[in-house]
Amino acid sequence: MKDQAAIETLLSGYAERLSAEELEGAGSRLNEVEVYALLKQAGIATCGHHFLARGKDSQAQLDWARRALELGSGQGKLLLKAVGRNILHKTEAAGIRVVTLAGGDENFLLGEVAALLKAVAQRGHSEQLEGVVAAAFVPHRANQPGQEVLLSLKQDPAFGPVVVLGIGGTLTEWYGKAQGKINDGPTSTVIFPAVGLKQETVAEVLQAHPLLSLFCTPSRLYPVPPFALAELVQAVTALAELGLRWGPAGVGAWTLEEIEINPAVAASGSGLTALDGVGLLSRRKWGRVGRPLQKIDSLLRPRSAVVMGASAKAANPGRIILENLRRSEGIEPGRLFVVHQRESEIAGVPCYKDVKGLPEKCDLAVVSIPAEGALAAIHELVTCDKAQSIILIPGGFAEAGQTELAAKIEETLAQGHDWPGGGPVMVGGNCLGIVSRDQYNTFFLPEYKLPFRPGLGQNLAMVSQSGAYLVTFASNYDGVIFPAASISFGNQMDLTVADFLDYFNGQPHIQVIACYVEGFRPGDGARFLEFAEVAKKAGKRVIMYKAGKTALGAKAAASHTASLAGDYAVARSCLTAAGVQVAESLDEFEDLIKTFTLLAGKPVGAGRTGIISNAGFECSTVMDSLNGLTLAEFDEQTQGRLDEALPPFAHRQNPIDATPMTATDAFAASCRAILDSDSVDVAILSSVPVTPALDNLPADPQGRHPDNLAGPRSQASQMLEILASSAKPAVVVIDSGGIYDPMCRMIESAGVPVFRKIDRAARALAAFCRSR
Repeated sequence: MKDQAAIETLLSGYAERLSAEELEGAGSRLNEVEVYALLKQAGIATCGHHFLARGKDSQAQLDWARRALELGSGQGKLLLKAVGRNILHKTEAAGIRVVTLAGGDENFLLGEVAALLKAVAQRGHSEQLEGVVAAAFVPHRANQPGQEVLLSLKQDPAFGPVVVLGIGGTLTEWYGKAQGKINDGPTSTVIFPAVGLKQETVAEVLQAHPLLSLFCTPSRLYPVPPFALAELVQAVTALAELGLRWGPAGVGAWTLEEIEINPAVAASGSGLTALDGVGLLSRRKWGRVGRPLQKIDSLLRPRSAVVMGASAKAANPGRIILENLRRSEGIEPGRLFVVHQRESEIAGVPCYKDVKGLPEKCDLAVVSIPAEGALAAIHELVTCDKAQSIILIPGGFAEAGQTELAAKIEETLAQGHDWPGGGPVMVGGNCLGIVSRDQYNTFFLPEYKLPFRPGLGQNLAMVSQSGAYLVTFASNYDGVIFPAASISFGNQMDLTVADFLDYFNGQPHIQVIACYVEGFRPGDGARFLEFAEVAKKAGKRVIMYKAGKTALGAKAAASHTASLAGDYAVARSCLTAAGVQVAESLDEFEDLIKTFTLLAGKPVGAGRTGIISNAGFECSTVMDSLNGLTLAEFDEQTQGRLDEALPPFAHRQNPIDATPMTATDAFAASCRAILDSDSVDVAILSSVPVTPALDNLPADPQGRHPDNLAGPRSQASQMLEILASSAKPAVVVIDSGGIYDPMCRMIESAGVPVFRKIDRAARALAAFCRSR
């Protein structure tokens, strides 16, 4: 940063001229000249310019015209532009005029200004006009790739400052539309999260980018690049520093919400030069986090609980939750209660007429009362100090338009957090509840509909804004993966997804934290990134599926959870930079969860991958889907073992095509040779099981086939024995229909990730290797 004190003075001056209403709302725009002043102090060059404010007297106008003529003398022409913070598209407002000087004097130039002002007035923008700027004409090749850069500082409401660099000028929108049609192609912009941004990172990204490298690396089009790499790097980092220092978590009373330079050009002899700029200033700041997060322990490991909203007669959600809590292992006998005005007991659980009458302060209160009554219930729990934690089940708050009701609940909780002891923490509303393994279940679903049977997954925490998603995961992986915690956090009226990540960072047994997120609360994305970095350093793995990728998806997410669904591209860039594994689909999300959970702690070495299949198409497909995996070159000993095990017609090179005629024992021996090999670090063991050469179906009581899946010589039994004896990460692929589900279940229940398509297996294994 060139001059922080000067920037502070500039921003103070701008804020003084803006109304309080402007700053308190969405903010007030800075005009082009104000942005130029900021850029100059940040060390970013701008075009030469002189500003003539509206209403200046004739002498001031003549003085300005004289200086402007001097500015244009070199090129013989000037660019006149209307200045107004609310004139966002000067061309549409007739606010740009190229003036050829050709010996014209001050009066000639002022005549051109008058013509410009008249044209702006005719377009209906007279009241928005603040003056005119005369800008030096900067020689450059407009509308040619590589000549014009878009540079933008943006304050994301959730994540804070990011800097966007891309193709500038009139090509910006054109490339943007084109990339929207080419889903897998390179984008025309790159997003740099400002926090922790290093110059070498910017340089590496720009040099490697398939489109933007045209700016700064030699090419057939530009043997000498249009821009020096160092000046692009300096501009990006300067904007990042601006965004951090004067952001929602930075110094001062204001937030520099946005600065956009479009274009900055490769000016001949002058380097990167900004030719236009807009900005936005507000008073938005992130609030403090005052929640007593240590009480999450009471939320997940309660010894006492109270239910509000349980019916004495009907199986309403509150009653189902009560029945589930009665069967829980964590709640101690005699420490489960109900608040009910009329009943003395429900299902053998004692009832109390109000919260005040409860015999003790409970670790957990479950509020399953319609939204209209929830405020009174939470107010009573807080003011009577009768709960360490609360789960608010019902919806009907901000996501249904009841923002005032939601705000009052949040205010009540915040007041409790300011009292000695910190008051209760709360999950919800609009949530399904929590299943804490070996502790309790507050999902309002009967056990016969959603059983939680033993499985692996004690190292996994599932944190989801959608309760329904947790239900589908629990059902799909029943008996295979049973997470240590399944948390539906809903509207984040108190506890947020970042709070839970922070908590699980402090739980040594949790190695994988999987998050389904529809939106972040303001500033909570930045906290999430901070805690993700902590998780990465501790060797934990954070996986996220971020809903709201498209404008329609973002709108749906906001209406569902009343959370901020920020720009997906920004979210993805920020999360990836912090080491979060971002899944692009729900299938990929679950593939990553399964792989990271079941393979946790296994060493990946250099990621040299051994692959076997009995189908040629899988060998071809996986070669197109390695996603960064390196094919192992089998050493002589391994090759000898493969030659001995495989029939002569099999392809022995990596990836091995054993063909459908390879029998069970030979296939298993080949898998063992791969995992035993010193030249292999990880493995993909795949088969299309429909061949009669493989023993992989459950025994038929009528003796119609010889297979016996449960037998010691079956394909699954032999592969499990081999996998159990090896410390190397391996995934199994079984690409066939429902009659092979028992084989899949048998292998996966033993802790081995199983996939039904080899490309998905390779993608998940590659992500696991990269993360290690």
